[in-house]
Amino acid sequence: MFSDVLADRGGAIEVVPQVIGKDPDGLRTAGRILRDSGFTRLDLNCGCPWKFVAKKGRGSGLPEDPVAFERMLEAGCEAMPGGFSIKIRLGRTSPDTLLKRVPIINGFPLAMVTVHPRTGEQMYSGGVDLKAFAEVLDALVAPVVFNGDVVDAAGAVAIVRRFPKIRGLMLGRGLCARPWLAEDIRRALAQGGGPEAAPESAPPPQPAAEHGKRAAAFARELAAEYAAELCGPAPLMGRLKELWGYLHCAFEGDGTAGLREIQRARNLDSMLSAIERLIAGA
Repeated sequence: MFSDVLADRGGAIEVVPQVIGKDPDGLRTAGRILRDSGFTRLDLNCGCPWKFVAKKGRGSGLPEDPVAFERMLEAGCEAMPGGFSIKIRLGRTSPDTLLKRVPIINGFPLAMVTVHPRTGEQMYSGGVDLKAFAEVLDALVAPVVFNGDVVDAAGAVAIVRRFPKIRGLMLGRGLCARPWLAEDIRRALAQGGGPEAAPESAPPPQPAAEHGKRAAAFARELAAEYAAELCGPAPLMGRLKELWGYLHCAFEGDGTAGLREIQRARNLDSMLSAIERLIAGA
């Protein structure tokens, strides 16, 4: 577990470990180990929508129990003083759960609250609830980060303009599908799309034809890292199948035909061949 988040794994990029659970003592232990490893930040996932997680009171199921939720926030702030944050949804089943938990959240010195304005039951379907997000944003004391459906620069700029109080954007599925998305957003903000805090400079525009090449290089490097760490072909195939479920979007025709071939592969060699065919056809 902890070998996956060694302090030097991110290079120049700060790594913020994220944990999930409902055991305060376990959170304190994790925080102590991470502090001893050089970390100054720790995030608690209070938003995971998967049923097998939420129904056990973890992820999006944790805020459903206000007592358990408060104990975890207390433990987290003790575990990582000044650097504890949470990622949370509007609720597991009801979109007003988070708003009801704001008094609890505001009682702790959180470094950040990342809000995904959907319920856990929604998973990733339906649109994000921007009205509910606005209410939560106004009510929270801690810095708020927006998460959910940020898949292009135009969408990111629209969120920043509508909610100038946010401290940032968390990119998830959009970044997995388009590894250059953060650069596109920085460029759009630098060109006047965002607030005064927008970066003074941004990387130059990149031709669309280069996106596939960069995605291919990234995928090959990541596959080599996976192969060096994982035991056997089965876990490697699982990781690659998940990766290409997003990354195929970077290729011509949305890469859907190539993705089907990757998903149907019965062994690692055939999967790697399918990946190379998708890349070569870009």
